[in-house]
Amino acid sequence: MPALLEYVTETTYPLFEQKLRHKPLILIYPRHRSRTALVAMLLDVYAYQIVYYALGADNTSLADWLRHMTADLAPATFLGDQTRAALDAGAIPEDLASALAADLAGMRRDKFLLLLDQFDNLTFDAAADRFFRTLAGKLPDHVQIVINARLLGVQPWNDLIHAGQAEVVGNDRAIAGGIFGDQPGRGQLEVFALSGGHVYMDGRPVTSWEGSLPKHLFYFFVDHPMITRDEIFGVFWPKMSVKEATNVFHVTKRKISERLGHELTNYQSGFYVPSPKLSIHYDTSLFERAIDAAIEFETDAPALWYKAIQLYRSPFLPTITMPWAEQRRQELQSKYAQALIGLGRYHRGLGEMDQALGYLLRALREKPDWEDVHRDVMMIYYQQGRIDDAVAQYRQLERTLARMFKIAPGKETRHLFDVIRVG
Repeated sequence: MPALLEYVTETTYPLFEQKLRHKPLILIYPRHRSRTALVAMLLDVYAYQIVYYALGADNTSLADWLRHMTADLAPATFLGDQTRAALDAGAIPEDLASALAADLAGMRRDKFLLLLDQFDNLTFDAAADRFFRTLAGKLPDHVQIVINARLLGVQPWNDLIHAGQAEVVGNDRAIAGGIFGDQPGRGQLEVFALSGGHVYMDGRPVTSWEGSLPKHLFYFFVDHPMITRDEIFGVFWPKMSVKEATNVFHVTKRKISERLGHELTNYQSGFYVPSPKLSIHYDTSLFERAIDAAIEFETDAPALWYKAIQLYRSPFLPTITMPWAEQRRQELQSKYAQALIGLGRYHRGLGEMDQALGYLLRALREKPDWEDVHRDVMMIYYQQGRIDDAVAQYRQLERTLARMFKIAPGKETRHLFDVIRVG
């Protein structure tokens, strides 16, 4: 189980334990693909030191959560007398935090962790912000609180991380290091164009754009970090006069800023460039950097190919049909296929034929007309003694080339096919 957990969580036990040392608050990174596995690792490593509490749908306010938790945990753990007394007295968030810290201190003498699961149910308002900022400094040394949520805003967690009172687990492979730990005051914009087009601003999803035009221009800006106004107009408003296009452009750009709560771009030397007040975490940029590095640095290529295919979860912005997006979709699809081929040939070189086949066949699903990859698959089938499969692969290539280009396989492929049939 430990080895499997390390694989799924994409972290190691030593690193996991190191991050949990001496920090009052621990955040499970909300964008980690296997948060449940991280919880399982936590339960595995600290099996006898965990107090688990899942917030329910009725734990929406700070007061509701504290009342329910102290009542639910009281029979098996602590009574929460000080917390309940503070709630009954209508205490301010800071005093509530002090009361909970005191109750936790008396709950057990040995080191333990309070795991707060389904933390999204809590409405994180100003009161909750004040509560957790205080709680981090009030917790006794033998108590830690772990928070697991689908969504977490940047604050107050970023300030607490800088103060040494919080740590994040599961962000080891987050895009650009994740949204926590950056310098205070910088907006954290996450754009997942290769995972369905999801956007998060300071940890919260952006779902409303007031129409398709602001959304499309937003993605165009993110994907083109240095672009002129004329290039923008040529893509979005080629038939408008400059005056008309300028008016629409500025209105649309303002809507983007309103949706984000930040300016997305700055205008410098004739170009629109990313705002220096934003940290942009863009999966497509990281994907392309991994591909480029794999081509340049051959010894590191397998790890870089793998990193690239982990980032490519779905085709680029599949719901946008504008020509620029369709062109990018095709470019990125080809690069993804290139990464799959790179890994397929790497495993073939190691004699790991089944792994090689898996990657190469995935590449052909993306680019069914790449004849050299069909030859690779045919040869692997031949080496495995799967002659019928090798023949079927050739016939598939024949049909594909005839349908797409009205041509037959090339001389090299036909020769390989003849060898396979004879053999």
